[in-house]
Amino acid sequence: MGLLTEPILKKFFVNKIESSRPEWGDYLLEVADIFSTFDGEDFDRELIAERFSVISGRSEYALRDVSNFRDEFGAYGTYLGVFRIERIDNRWKIFLSNAAKHFLCSTEPDVESFCRTQLSLFQYPNGAGAVQNNSGTVRMQANAQADTVREISNGIRVNPLRLLCRIVVALHEIKSKALSEIHISYQHLFMLMNDDRVNTSFSPDKDVLVNALDEYANNAPPTWAVTQNYLTNFKRNFHILERTGLFSRDRNGLVVRPNNFEKVYSYIVAISEMTINFHGFDDCYGSDNIADRVNAVVSSPAWGVYFDALTLPMQTLTKLSDEIDDADIVLTDSPIGTIPPAIQDFPLLRSFQSNQPRAFVSSGDSIDPFETIIRREKANREHARILNMLAASLRLRYDDVFENTFIDLLVNANGQSFIFEVKSNNNKNVLSQIRKAIAQLYNIVTVAKYRKLYCALYSNKNHRKIG
Repeated sequence: MGLLTEPILKKFFVNKIESSRPEWGDYLLEVADIFSTFDGEDFDRELIAERFSVISGRSEYALRDVSNFRDEFGAYGTYLGVFRIERIDNRWKIFLSNAAKHFLCSTEPDVESFCRTQLSLFQYPNGAGAVQNNSGTVRMQANAQADTVREISNGIRVNPLRLLCRIVVALHEIKSKALSEIHISYQHLFMLMNDDRVNTSFSPDKDVLVNALDEYANNAPPTWAVTQNYLTNFKRNFHILERTGLFSRDRNGLVVRPNNFEKVYSYIVAISEMTINFHGFDDCYGSDNIADRVNAVVSSPAWGVYFDALTLPMQTLTKLSDEIDDADIVLTDSPIGTIPPAIQDFPLLRSFQSNQPRAFVSSGDSIDPFETIIRREKANREHARILNMLAASLRLRYDDVFENTFIDLLVNANGQSFIFEVKSNNNKNVLSQIRKAIAQLYNIVTVAKYRKLYCALYSNKNHRKIG
């Protein structure tokens, strides 16, 4: 029992989701927004690819290549759980996951909570690798089949993010290491994922983890753990972890994200204690015909149904997300007309930039909760569309339109300044959105001393102004 003679798990998550660019969070919101417009409809790859062409920098000629956007159609569904595809009444249907609806397509998008909750469910073996045919059949990609069969044959059961979280908890609680001192090297993590004392349980024993790490520190690593090709391929996908708000990377490994140790550690503990796993492959272990059983599982909608964080118990979901309850906002808002203490240096106005991604905000990056809420709302694709439409209309009548962090739009007309607060809404949050809009306007006007207010609430379905 111990380190394998050859590694079985040679990858960490998947390299098809390139999340290392700073603007990737905005791109994820765009991807979810596009798939949301086809939620519940027939799966039409060409029509969806047309929509993707709007946000891609690829040439018109390149768009005719059927391989384009294959990662958006594949990896964003199977490895991030943005959507799933299912055969219903002899037709392929596409469904946006409830987690994507809740965290990415809501009035206050939260990319980190989406990545954190979704990746807490990701595991090896998983149900990725299905390819749908127009005839209605499903086949499994050969490389995915080979990987899954090999993993099951070797008794592999690994949840990568949970493993990382259990390492942190073990080092902090058992070894009494300060969170700021914990460093998990890529090499040691690679070894843990290929150590049969660890990789046969989705929740490996924390004492075993500590003992294994002590052993690695005192003994020479196996040849495969220092082979450059193996290790390089293994560590190339860790950038996705930074999107969870839990870890940061350096050249040699991972550290606990230093922004707010208490908050980050609460997330890490919650993930380390999770016991929810995908059980679709349970009957495959020890089977005489693993390949056929694996194909049957992957061809079913089981993985897509499981890989949706909104199926988590509410207690767990609450611990892993930065949920902001509308009722709490109403009750804790400052009285109308008072100056919120966080807004002392009011941001400078700048010309409104049309058709630009409205940058999302990472959890914990802003010390001002009020600013965090506003930035998240501005990351809402529907909010951005309404702003673009309204700004275009205003520019037809006035010289220019302005914005800053707290003001959606501002125009100067006849010697007076008018500010606009735009709220998108759904059937459940109309009153809450109206309350927040009015409260924001009064807070802003008190600080910035603008004399005219205009509040517009638009229906998401048809952009019709309703109040």
